[in-house]
Amino acid sequence: MEFISTGRLRLLGTAAAILVAALPAAVQAQATAQEPATSPTDRPPSPVTGTDPVADAAIAQAEGARGEGEIVVTGIRQSYANALQAKRRAVGVTDGISSDGIGRFPDLNVGEALQRVPGVQINREAESRDATINVRGLPGTYARTTINGNSFADPVLDGSSPLGAFESDIFSAFVVVKSPGAAELPGGISGNVDLQIQRALARADGALSVKAMAGYEALTQAVVPSFTGSYSKHFLNDTLGVYAVGAWSKQNFRRDSISFNQYTPLSRTTTPNYAARYGATGNVLFPSDVRQFVKTNKGDRLSLAGGLEYAATPELTLSLNSIYTRRDYKQANTDLNEYDMRDGNTVVNPTGDVFTLADGNRYINAYDFSNARVFGSYRSEPSQVRAFGLYGDIGWKNDDWRLLTTFSYSDASNSVLQTQFDFRRLPRAGGNGTSGSIASGGADIADYRATIAPSPAIVFTPGPFAVLDANQLRNATGDVLIVAGSEAVARNDLYAGQSDVERFFGTGFLRSIQAGVRAERTGFSSQQFRSTVFGVQSQNLTSAIIVQSPFADRFFGNKVDGYNSNWQTVDFNLLRSQLQPVTLQPGQTLTGNGFVNNTADGGVGQLNFDITNDIASAYAMGKLEGEVAGINVRGNVGLRYEHTRSSILSTQYLRGVPSSRRDDNDYGEWLPSALVAADLTDRLILRGAYYRSFVRPQPRQVSPATVISGSGTLFNVTLGNTDLEPFTADSFDVSLEFYNRPGGNISLAAFTKRIDGLIAPETDRTRLCPSDGGGFGLGPLQLVGDTCQSTTLVSAGQPVQVVVNGNINSANPITVRGVEFSIQQNLDFLPAPWNGLGGGINYAYTEVSGRTASGSAAILPGVSKHTGNLIGYYETPLFGLRLTYNYRSKYDLAAGGTFAGAARQVRERGQLDASASLNLNARLSLTVDAFNITNAERIEYENDPLKPRRADFDGRTFQFGVRALF
Repeated sequence: MEFISTGRLRLLGTAAAILVAALPAAVQAQATAQEPATSPTDRPPSPVTGTDPVADAAIAQAEGARGEGEIVVTGIRQSYANALQAKRRAVGVTDGISSDGIGRFPDLNVGEALQRVPGVQINREAESRDATINVRGLPGTYARTTINGNSFADPVLDGSSPLGAFESDIFSAFVVVKSPGAAELPGGISGNVDLQIQRALARADGALSVKAMAGYEALTQAVVPSFTGSYSKHFLNDTLGVYAVGAWSKQNFRRDSISFNQYTPLSRTTTPNYAARYGATGNVLFPSDVRQFVKTNKGDRLSLAGGLEYAATPELTLSLNSIYTRRDYKQANTDLNEYDMRDGNTVVNPTGDVFTLADGNRYINAYDFSNARVFGSYRSEPSQVRAFGLYGDIGWKNDDWRLLTTFSYSDASNSVLQTQFDFRRLPRAGGNGTSGSIASGGADIADYRATIAPSPAIVFTPGPFAVLDANQLRNATGDVLIVAGSEAVARNDLYAGQSDVERFFGTGFLRSIQAGVRAERTGFSSQQFRSTVFGVQSQNLTSAIIVQSPFADRFFGNKVDGYNSNWQTVDFNLLRSQLQPVTLQPGQTLTGNGFVNNTADGGVGQLNFDITNDIASAYAMGKLEGEVAGINVRGNVGLRYEHTRSSILSTQYLRGVPSSRRDDNDYGEWLPSALVAADLTDRLILRGAYYRSFVRPQPRQVSPATVISGSGTLFNVTLGNTDLEPFTADSFDVSLEFYNRPGGNISLAAFTKRIDGLIAPETDRTRLCPSDGGGFGLGPLQLVGDTCQSTTLVSAGQPVQVVVNGNINSANPITVRGVEFSIQQNLDFLPAPWNGLGGGINYAYTEVSGRTASGSAAILPGVSKHTGNLIGYYETPLFGLRLTYNYRSKYDLAAGGTFAGAARQVRERGQLDASASLNLNARLSLTVDAFNITNAERIEYENDPLKPRRADFDGRTFQFGVRALF
């Protein structure tokens, strides 16, 4: 398979380029003679890379087939050769991967495949295999995702685009554009991630492909089938082409986790012999809140793509393409067991030695306990991600002009419906009968130990239950039933149209001038609901709601022998049936899971809003090529301007009373760029680039809604972020690439990005304590020392305090720098059988400098300083084998979605994957894949591994498949 670009003109030579590459040399000359006037080398460039991927694939195949007795370029080797050709012909810095010769990516999902690209890291924090990625040291929200070079409505909720929502088999290639020029779509500081689908006339005529696979998930012990099919057909003497491709897979996987949610001081009064053991002063911290839980996802994923392409004349081409994806986890849930020692009646007796960490605090990590708070919790969390896109283009080209008009429509949604039920056995003054022991394991999660008695540790105590607050029911013995959960829904839609014109000049250093205009409208709608206990039928509750967890006898892949197996949970379906239907009071509304919505919840208020962006942009770019001091130089220089008018409709919650508000904002960005590639020799290329880029903040991370909550002497005000503008970056790239032989490359790239306008806390006192009251409904405000107080409101004889917080675009820039090194080689020059060997290695280093608004050092949340891939393969016409090892060093975790940072890190991690294929004949092949062969864990700690915070285990996954061509 080859890189295929869309959104640009496809001329009649598309089909011929593919056919010529596949024909034997004896027939190739005859086919070439019958080609139309447009050849692969003068086709219009890709909107993504500035190159022609079809021609790249043809060249790659020709190079691989050159020489009698050499390995034919198919499968693994072909995928690397295609990607290398696109990289070589590009003007700016790009990297990518293409599908193998049997139409697949031998990775678990799109994100796993992209992490093989230098500078790309997958986020394993993302639940549900969302496969979000970081690019060049920046979070995924700083990259723009496109499909065949076209804008796309991302199915985002609270983060970046969930690439795990797409079946990877419908794509032919993934390209990361690290140096975008003026003609590329703006909106990504770290780069553009383009998901490419092969167009109709680039596909073989009459090709029918069917693939069936069976996967095995080691943790769930489930067999999960998947199917892929594609068909393409040409008509009218290869001038009209149509295609359809679809992939479906069943999903049934889980993640097992152990977390230490709190470290709190030992009690001086209840800890035996505290003063004698630890002295009269200073605290000793211990892991006081410990959880074991399993997150399971069951459902399916479906992705479809189709289109047609018509080369009406040698000059005129029209195409229409579409994509649809839906990932539906109908049965997603978290089963959680928790032990909480923070109650004043709980007795903790340390059994481990005290130690001191670099933060100056003393710790113990092992203890016995009695009279603990014990929870059994079940959280139903079904989710659905859906996206649809329709793309069309009309292109015309002759020797002097190229005209192109494109249009696109896409819409997407992402929703999670969470329902949480907890039954909590609470400590009592005389004891609640529980006892046990905990050991965190320190730096080795395998040493984790947890026991609790009696068995079962959680038993139902009958009511009557009284409403304690919006989420708690309490019975006479003091035990608590929790009813909670959030429903989050985000919808995104996009309409866009663009026209480009390019004037070619036959000679001279200025080869062409290209210009274009674009109009785009995007809409983002966010909804949030919060369940409560109001109106539930608590009189129906019975002891049958407490059951033994199905994970009590199989947890964490048998890697932690000492986990607590005395694990009770809630029978979710039974408990829901006993609590519903709820009794509604006047003015109350229901959530999607049938409980009363809590409109007074501040988090709910902040996340109900609609944003519409009307975007207009124009660009002009000159393409250059010629000799300078005897060296062939090619490049482009351009300028783009983009103007955005934003309209925000939000629901403001002022002291629990909702009201609608509209805010309008507009801003513009000038985006200059200059990209150059110098062919120092026929094998050595030097590239350089400067470009300015921007990215808009993720809406749900910086809500536009103002929420006022509180009562009595204290009110909290969260200001809506209606005036935030995009982050901007000035970037410089340089790379040196040595193509030592066909299929071989050694490259070194460096980049720096100065980023302005990142989100920081508001510090302007006139906004944090406005004298006119700011419309908060709390009267005029004044500063009394460092406290903001109402001048008119008094509660219980005390002035009412008002705490205001908000966000602004920071005046403090940060700088991100990095180096990327890669080697890719095939060894087909060796004598048989060694000529089937090949592989590659890549490494990326990233660092950040700068200060936050508070003066602390900036960090890169979720980004490792060191990442690398080691890839080796062996391939013959009969079979192929690939081993890939991915490594990333430790990294920091985000705090509040900003660069303020947090004192948590994730330990370094390496993962080994493998894939193999066996070609039974020219039309039938078998495949097998294995993921996470090393059974790697994700370990999170706070400043020191001896203070663990969380451990995640995903287990191994295997796939077995057969593919047939007809």
